[in-house]
Amino acid sequence: MMEQHTASGDFSTPLWETEVLRRQFTQLDARHTDFMMHWRQSLTTLIPAQVQLEAGALEFKTYSQFIADVASPSDIQVFEVEALQSLCAWSLDLRLFPTAVDCMFGGAGRIPVRDLSRRYTPIELGVRRRCLESLATAYEAAWQNSFPIRLHPLRQEQQPASLRMASPQDTVLHARFHLKLNAMALSIDLCMPRRAIEILTAEVPQENATPDASVKHAWGHSLQHNVYAAPVEAVAILGKTQMTVAQLLSLSIGQVIPIELSEPVDLMVDGVTLMKGRYGVRSGQYALKVEDILQNQLSPPAPSAPEASPSGSESLSEIASALSDFSQQVAQDEARP
Repeated sequence: MMEQHTASGDFSTPLWETEVLRRQFTQLDARHTDFMMHWRQSLTTLIPAQVQLEAGALEFKTYSQFIADVASPSDIQVFEVEALQSLCAWSLDLRLFPTAVDCMFGGAGRIPVRDLSRRYTPIELGVRRRCLESLATAYEAAWQNSFPIRLHPLRQEQQPASLRMASPQDTVLHARFHLKLNAMALSIDLCMPRRAIEILTAEVPQENATPDASVKHAWGHSLQHNVYAAPVEAVAILGKTQMTVAQLLSLSIGQVIPIELSEPVDLMVDGVTLMKGRYGVRSGQYALKVEDILQNQLSPPAPSAPEASPSGSESLSEIASALSDFSQQVAQDEARP
């Protein structure tokens, strides 16, 4: 069983909030137990060693406290959690993958790893990739029956301060696991924002308690994530000029075309002007600072508007209105008792 912690000495926490914390810890304990079972099986297949995996502390704390508590440097892998619009970070002991490679080549995993800041060898990188794939798959499998999620690798860090996953005072989950490869004891830390945990552990309405309830409960967040992740083309019109057909045909290499720089600059998304701003330079790169957002382009069309073929701005307005209605519906479904 994992250690369950709340803020010590805080007697002002309402009873309903205490009950919510108790339910969240209970669900997390069950899901993390499943995760350890799945990941241990995968590691046993990958690494010829005696693999032991146990749960350590499970706490909610500020993000700044998590940064202070996690080992530095570490091998930190940041994942995007699909359907939650959130990130999570797994901090692994730097000795893990060199030890795994030693076990693969007949060693006992007891070799001292002196230079922890060195680059991984190609073999260690391959072992790292396969172990992280097994970790992500195991954590997904643990939540499959209650809230299907997918972990997509984003980036690797070594210094916890470089993560920048949340504001210093934001609350995050810090879950610690203890891994043993033969005699080598290693620690694994998970960090996930509190808001993501609240979605994962939200109660499914009893009337919807069917075999497919977890999928129905998660589809809204997944669809919303995919819609907002869809790429659009943004174009900034810095300058325009007019010329005749004769002038256009008379152009040759080396000639200069005079243009007038527009102020302000129009920012167009899929052919529709949505914002206005001014151009400049930031960090050595040309940039555009947004100074005005054309709200009328994003607002839904008036009910009394005559029926006609939709223009670009009307189509964008309808999409924005539909997304807003969809987000409200997802929120209402979550809040429904």
